[in-house]
Formats: sequence, structure tokens, C-alpha cells
Amino acid sequence: MNRLSTTLLGAALVAAVGSSPALADSDNFELNGRVYTKYLYKNDNTRGCLSLSNPFWPDNIGGGNGVCTEFELNILGRVSKYVTTGIRLKSRFGALWQGWWENGDTRWDFPNDTLFREDTSGESLGMNHAQYMKLRGAYIRANLPLPTVNYVHIGSTDFSMFNEWTIGKARFIDRDNGNGVFVNGQFGNRARYHFGAIALPKLFVGPRWTTGLRDADPLAGFWGADWAWGGKVEIDPTDDLSVRTILTYIHDWEADPNDPDLTGESDELRNTDRAIDWVERFQAFNSTVDFRYTPEFADFLSLTGLGAFSATRPNFETATNAVQNDQGFSPILYLQDENGESIWATSFAVKALLELYDPFDIGLSFKAEYFNIGENFNAVFGSRREADVLLTDGFVGRGFIDGGQLPTLNLANEFVDFDEPWYESVIGWHGATGLFEFVQGGFTSSLEGTFVEFNTDAQNRDVDNQYPDFLFTDGFLDPYAFTADRDYANIFDRGADPRSVYAEFQERESFIGVLKSEYLIPNIPFMERFVARTKFKFIHDSDRRRLTNNDGSERTSDDYMGNMLLGFAFLDAQWTNAFSTGLGYEFSYWDEQNRSGTQETFFADYETYIHVVRATLGYNFGGLTFNYLIEHYRKDQIRDAPADVVSLGPDPLSDQKWRVWRAKATVEVSF
Repeated sequence: MNRLSTTLLGAALVAAVGSSPALADSDNFELNGRVYTKYLYKNDNTRGCLSLSNPFWPDNIGGGNGVCTEFELNILGRVSKYVTTGIRLKSRFGALWQGWWENGDTRWDFPNDTLFREDTSGESLGMNHAQYMKLRGAYIRANLPLPTVNYVHIGSTDFSMFNEWTIGKARFIDRDNGNGVFVNGQFGNRARYHFGAIALPKLFVGPRWTTGLRDADPLAGFWGADWAWGGKVEIDPTDDLSVRTILTYIHDWEADPNDPDLTGESDELRNTDRAIDWVERFQAFNSTVDFRYTPEFADFLSLTGLGAFSATRPNFETATNAVQNDQGFSPILYLQDENGESIWATSFAVKALLELYDPFDIGLSFKAEYFNIGENFNAVFGSRREADVLLTDGFVGRGFIDGGQLPTLNLANEFVDFDEPWYESVIGWHGATGLFEFVQGGFTSSLEGTFVEFNTDAQNRDVDNQYPDFLFTDGFLDPYAFTADRDYANIFDRGADPRSVYAEFQERESFIGVLKSEYLIPNIPFMERFVARTKFKFIHDSDRRRLTNNDGSERTSDDYMGNMLLGFAFLDAQWTNAFSTGLGYEFSYWDEQNRSGTQETFFADYETYIHVVRATLGYNFGGLTFNYLIEHYRKDQIRDAPADVVSLGPDPLSDQKWRVWRAKATVEVSF
């Protein structure tokens, strides 16, 4: 064992047992580790190992050119046959190989000092380039001798005990950063429960994406007592039926701004008592009841359903209105009564899914889903990505890039690379999906049809004070272009933020059709496996927007109509157990009338042509995994202003184009 291994092992044992003497028996603990290296290339001058990092404030780990390495050490300790503990130590990701001397200090004072932003002192870029080890997954789990209790869990968790509509599983980069106290148990063989108290993360849950950071909200500044509570009960009344209910509550506390201990010096005449009262800053309820029915008499049939309720309310005395102050960027609503007082934003949601698995024994299956999500529904602590609540391929799914739908304004389409899936909000969606699937030998095919109307349709919606509009991101979303302009709302090419759930004027409906196929081509010489995949997609999206003029006459000059056509093909070759290659091509055409503009100016027509060519390579040997992909992204966007606007002078909109090469390689070993 080398010196590094000895040092790490000693540190791990000290962390696990504190001041107690280390036990010689190695059965009391397990160690495993992982080393991961990522390389990014892009034909631009950005520097970093993450295609899109934090969109709000400057973050110097985002960029398209760099090589970074991280190390992870996992420790499992067996305290006794009743108690276990776990710890995960992981290096901070973001240090380029070229910046190996960084010590984690930030020397320059931006924007006051622009001379030494980066220098040779090792004190220039900050801790996200220092490769320090961070404690991430520390917990204790005890099987206590309590009636009905299976175990008590104290510490880190991924929140997977609840669901996407209440408190969702944390995304990968935060997978076990959250902490809480949880009790898991059961009553007999047919009833189970899981209760928890969760330390509310100070980032992303609540007004202005915080639970009270003074720098982010001048009305806040206290987050040490913010908690979420959750409970889940599952019952199996029969072998065919399973029912589950979940209830969660979020409470963000702040110091009472009217407490005399905050408003001046302590003085008995001012009724101070050296104690500060608390008032709420934000509250949220989310609950679901869902079931799954798989009758024994028809094993090809499955029926699932879900009903959900959401209620959120900020306190205007302690939470700044982000709709008013942040250009409509907010993960919550700020609903008000006629007196301007805060009121609860409440809504229900339901969905039902019928599945028939090859009922005629010919390889043909069918799925049908109905969904209806209220206009004010919001799972603010629900899943932010890496989950999907609806059957449909949705608007954001492409060929190389998958997509998903989530019932929240609080999506997380950041801290991702250019090849990762994108997620869109389904708040306000009302419609149905039908899906046929056919499987025969090595051939698989599916055909989807989805119709959506929107509960968020409205005229003169208050997007200045109550409903966030995310800067009116209309039109089709292009997840491939999100690194092109570094514009968080991306009002030009729709490549970064699909979250415009609300608009001042909307009267919208959409149709989505998708045909997918996959064929395992047999008996290819010198090849173990060869698969061809295709996908064709059509979207028709229309929005009448403002229905009448000020004089009451019908208005049609702002009507939006968009048609999207997509074709995709990919060949995946497994040459040996260790070596594979892939080659694919994707083409998209968008024809959009009155795509972008404002009611006060004009709306312009867009035509968009997108070509993506991607090649992949994979190699596995002796525990080492290597993956490489390279792609060329070509996009042409033709933008035409109305004739009456162009006649007044030069065309106010120029055409746009992208010619982007980018690559990503990863090398990983686990031990």
C-alpha cells in the first residue's frame, strides 16, 4: 500500500470512529473508490469542463475546452449488527489540468481590480479550482427496537422516498448532499410508511431560488431553521392493487422585521426581550394519492392513476417579488388579492395511464394516458431533472438528446454537458397520449400521438407582478444551441430556457406525433451486434395569443403557428465485448409564423434548419471505461420581419448561423 492509500485509509478510519481506537478487524468497514476524467473540446475560446454552468452569476468552471479529474472515496462502516454508517468523500470538480497550481484563494477583487484576474500566484480562481475533498454522503442508520420501525436514518439522503410531484429525487450532482432524519417502518405485510424531516436546502427551494440569502434577497437572511416535512404511506389492499399517499410541507422562516430587537437598541421601554420572533417567508404544501392495479385475471392489463394537490404562498414582508424585480424569473407565483396582499396559489393535477401488454400475442401493445395539470400547480421541491412524469416524447425530445416533463417551474437545465437530456415544465398541460408499440424478433417500433391544450390560456394575465414569464421564450426549443450565446433566457435561438409557462396573452393548442424504430440486424460478419435506430417527429403548435384589439375587434396579426419536422438515424456497432462505435445524423426543420416579438412592436417569421452529425466510440478493458463522442452542429436561421416594418428601413432582424464542432471524452475506473 503506497503512502497516499495509507493516508486516505487513516483519515477514513478517524472520521468513522472519532477518538475510539481503530479495530483491526477489516470486516467492520468497506472502502471503494472512483477516478473520473472528462475532456471537452469546442471550437471557441471558452475554458472549462462543463458545457453550461451557473446561469445567474459568473462561474469560471463553465466552458467548452479543458480536461478535469475528480476522485471519490466511499466508506461503509459496520458499527454493530444494528447500526451502520456511510461516508462519501469527493474532490471538487472544475480544476483544469492546466491549472494544477491553484490553491483555492481568490486574489483579485472584481470588478474593482481587473489587472490580476488570473496570475501566477496560485490565488486567482477560487475554491472551485482547488480540488479539495468535500464531505458529501455522511449518514447513520440504526435498526432500533421500536414497534413497527424498520430503521431510523440520520444524515445524507437523495430524497428518493417521495416522488416527482412532492419532494423529488435530487439530481446527480446533488445526489446525497441533502440531509434529514427519517423513519421507515411497516404494519404487517400490507402497509408501509416513511416519514422524514428534511433540512431545507438554502438554494433553489423558494422565492428567488433561496430560503433566505441576504445577498439574493434584501428582505431575507436567515435559513438555519428552514425545514421540509414529508410522510408516505403505502397499502396493498389486495395482491392486485397498491395505493400510496404522500404529503409534504415546506416552511421557510425569517426573523420578524417588526420585532423591536431588530429595529433598534435593546431597551425595556421598547419592549425588547433579547429574543427575536420568527415569521414565515414561504410555505408550500404538496400531496399525491396514486394507485396501481394489475388484475390477476388479465396479466396483460395495468392501470395506474395519480391525483395531486399543490399550494404555495410567499410572505411579501419577507420575500422580495421576483416577478417584479427579476424580469419575470421566478420558481414560484406571487398571487395577490385586490388589496395587493399575498394569497395561496393552489391547483390540482390528475393523470391516468392504461397499459395493454401484447393482449393478442402478436407483439402489439398499447398505452393511453390522460393528464390534466392545473395552471397554478408547482412542485417547487419536486424533481428538477432526471425524471419524467408523462408518457409523451414532449416538445424538447430530439434524436440525440432525450427530453422529459416535470410538474415544476424549478427546472434544472444547467450544470450539464451538450449531450445531456433537457426537461420542460408541464404546468397547465391538459390532454392525452396514445402509444402503439410493436415488437417482433429484433425489430421494435412505436407510434405516438399527443394532443395538448393549456390550462394556462389567459388574456391580460398579470406577468408584471404575479406570474413569471421568463422573458417570453416562445417558439420551439433547441437544446443543442444552449452554449451558443450564453443568454440565460436565450431569446434569439431558444437554446437555454424552456420555462415560459405563462404569457400575458395565450390561446394555445399543440399536436405531437412520433415514430420510432429499432432493428437488431442479425448475422453481420466480424461483429457481435449491429443496431439501427430511426426517429421521425412532427409537432404542430398554434397560439392565437391576443384575441381582440382594444376596440373589441378580432386580432390575428400576432397569431403564432409553428411546424417542426425531425428525422434521425443512428447505427450502433458492437465489434467486440470491449469495443463499440456509433454514427448518426439528425435533421430538423422549423417553420414558425410570428414566432418572436412583442405586442407593442411586431412579430417576426422564422425558418430554421438544423443538421447534427455525431460519431461515438466506446472501449472497456480491465476495469477501465473510455467513451468518446464528437459532433458537428450546423444551424441556419432565417428571420423575416413584417413587410410594413421592413419598408420603414433596413431589416431589423438579421439571419443567424451556427457552425459548431464539439467533443467529449470520459475515462473512468472504479475499485
